[in-house]
Amino acid sequence: MKSMPFTLSRKPPIAPLRPVTVQDSHGQRQDEYRWLEERGSEEVLTWLNAENDFTKTAMAPTEALQKTLYEEMKARLKEDDESQPYSWHGYEFFSRTFKGKDYAVHYRRKGTADEQVIFDGNEQAKGNDYFDLGVMAVSPDNQLLAWAEDFAGNESWTLRVKKLETGEVLHDKLEGCAASVVWTKDSNAFWYIRLDDNYRPWQLCFHRLGDDAKNDLTLLEETDERFFLSAYPDRAETRLLVELASTDTSECFVGNLANPDTPLTMIRPRETGLEYYPDSDGEKLIIRTNDTGINYRLVTAGFDSPDQWQELLAHRDDVTLEDYELFPGKVVTFEREQGLVQVRIRPEQGEPLTLTFPDEAWSVGGCDNAEYTADFLRLEYESLNCPPSVIDVCLTTGKQTVRRQMPVLGGFDASLYETRRLMATSHDGVQVPVSIVGLKESFQKPAPVLLYGYGSYGASEDPYFARGRLNLLDRGMLFAIGHIRGGADLGEIWYRDGRRLSKKNTFHDFVACAQMLIEEGFADKQKLVISGGSAGGLLMGAVLNMAPELFAGAVLDVPFVDVLTTMQNPNLPLTVTEYDEWGDPAEKPVYDYIKTYSPYDNIQPVNYPPQLVLGGLEDRRVQYWEPAKWVARMRATKTDNQPVFLKTHMGAGHFGASGRYEAMKEAAFEQAFILTVASAVTTPKGE
Repeated sequence: MKSMPFTLSRKPPIAPLRPVTVQDSHGQRQDEYRWLEERGSEEVLTWLNAENDFTKTAMAPTEALQKTLYEEMKARLKEDDESQPYSWHGYEFFSRTFKGKDYAVHYRRKGTADEQVIFDGNEQAKGNDYFDLGVMAVSPDNQLLAWAEDFAGNESWTLRVKKLETGEVLHDKLEGCAASVVWTKDSNAFWYIRLDDNYRPWQLCFHRLGDDAKNDLTLLEETDERFFLSAYPDRAETRLLVELASTDTSECFVGNLANPDTPLTMIRPRETGLEYYPDSDGEKLIIRTNDTGINYRLVTAGFDSPDQWQELLAHRDDVTLEDYELFPGKVVTFEREQGLVQVRIRPEQGEPLTLTFPDEAWSVGGCDNAEYTADFLRLEYESLNCPPSVIDVCLTTGKQTVRRQMPVLGGFDASLYETRRLMATSHDGVQVPVSIVGLKESFQKPAPVLLYGYGSYGASEDPYFARGRLNLLDRGMLFAIGHIRGGADLGEIWYRDGRRLSKKNTFHDFVACAQMLIEEGFADKQKLVISGGSAGGLLMGAVLNMAPELFAGAVLDVPFVDVLTTMQNPNLPLTVTEYDEWGDPAEKPVYDYIKTYSPYDNIQPVNYPPQLVLGGLEDRRVQYWEPAKWVARMRATKTDNQPVFLKTHMGAGHFGASGRYEAMKEAAFEQAFILTVASAVTTPKGE
């Protein structure tokens, strides 16, 4: 067995064993840590704090390294920075960050007039341990700003409004909302969304400025807990679009921004498995839909007959239409082909123009395309060794102009790093892509590796740049992404082959990626560390149970590890809507299948590698008790003396610390753990 990387001066806190027999229609299970689910219990809080103290003490020998890693991250950060301005309604909007300040300050300016501060996150956050700005929405007449704020981290937002000229905050204060505001054309009212008791967006409401929120109209109410409600203005700013969506079904409505009293019109009634997502150019609807195939097509419809669809772009078996952006006379499509997003400018007449990019693999998407009538498309582009760039693309010629690249201070030189795209063979013969980046010299012999994965909800893990990651790369580590099934990295079919009763393909794919890295000589088999968060934390738990001997350590960030228990509790915020992703365990085949992989239910009396497990007390997506129960049972069951650390953020939720400096400190803490368990060098190459 590998020697223990941490010298523990004391034993971890003991979680009392209080077995509870969980009885359901398909059998019974024992859960000895169900008591940890008692939110607000003094005993639970005491235990969580004791765990935090144990983790801090055990990690104390790495504090100097943590500080070094933090200072390196900060040294690469341009602390006084300014975003690329974008235009909307006659103004330029942009933001700045300032040295020593956690949050951005947002501005606007008109022509050569003086710039105006419209929102200062640092001022708003004063006196609070946590602050998050969910949305800012300037009214069409440029006189008012509505915003959503969260001071707890539980994603229950409060909506406020102020006058931009004077800064006066209006009395309007709407609590328990989603982070969404859609103004009427006259700027006297807005649509917003209320959350239910489980933090689910479920009611579309209408608020007139100055009215008591208790009297606000409820225009639409979604009672099916599988569906979340959202609302947004169309591209041309003429229509209100309302979307009710589950994981695999949607139903949408159209309203009128200029005439808010106009009743909502349904586009098409919901039909299980039918997804459609509308936008509008002011004259007609343009809709992305899977009605003729899983890879989606593009159709148009009139406002007077929105259910009568005319094809604009046909479904293709080998290309997934992921998104689109409207401009006068043109549609820009984002299409996933052979694992990469291709951007195509499609005029009403003539052939589409496909953009080219300099890297072998990349991540690209639309960015701040606020004005429908603009003659250019704005993109954000990045790769594993290329920092994010803001690129403006001429819609006529396709010429690309780089407006800004995220600065990376400290002498960053992209040419020192190499990227590769490899393939791993999974258990069923399927070829799984793996993207890797590191110093060129790190590819010359087996190296410490951090392998990251997610693999759920059809979220694609396209190659992306991270300043903080340079800390690891410069110390000789390689960073790898497994493009596993359950994500949509290779299209919609890739997603569908890694969910519900095919979910275990996700885990097999990730293990295959790890094995390939070792067998092909990229990874030192004693120094392979894995990391994933949320559903990626489920992945970490599952693969630790499947192949614990492969890994030197693991980071489980807000991990969804108690799958069977959570999916049997419809009173939790996400359970019912996630039946479409994981299946409903009320059905015995689903119950039996989940039971075979649910990480908490499959911890074995074997040796496991060291683990850092992170949670958030205010997390409503993955309840704090999932990582807590995992740690408690893991310690009581495994047969080795390797440490399992639990760190619960007592003042934040699913996304951790809100300020940029605190976020870097948390990242440095994780990196110190990773470098320690990987037995990697603790100083950058060349120092």
